[in-house]
Amino acid sequence: MKHLLTILALVLTVGVATAQDKKPEGQPPAKKGGEKKGQVRPEGVDEATWKKFQEAQKAAQSDDAVKAAKAKLAEAKSEDEKKEAGKALREAIKAAVLKADASLAEVFAKLEAAGKGKGGKGGEKKKKKE
Repeated sequence: MKHLLTILALVLTVGVATAQDKKPEGQPPAKKGGEKKGQVRPEGVDEATWKKFQEAQKAAQSDDAVKAAKAKLAEAKSEDEKKEAGKALREAIKAAVLKADASLAEVFAKLEAAGKGKGGKGGEKKKKKE
């Protein structure tokens, strides 16, 4: 009886683990534990410059204009207000980063170029077929 319970527990454990590994259809693959959501380093930007850029973005979070833009985004109610506030926030962060280090303008240019035509930020979104 003791062996039967052990085997049953093992089968249930394997079944639960297998069910957790399956992803529902139509869902993108899950990110691994170490991956962060956010910008991807564009082509032509070396690792040292990218790290400098990311640190400048973090430092920009303490800028007064960035804080004000974040507050405005938090208060936005409609989708249009959120869209405009999000755009204002990105512009405030860009201004703060460039004020701290103007040499990072190249990184912004490459990010914007990489975003064009992909249906994401910086590019036009694809229209749904009606």
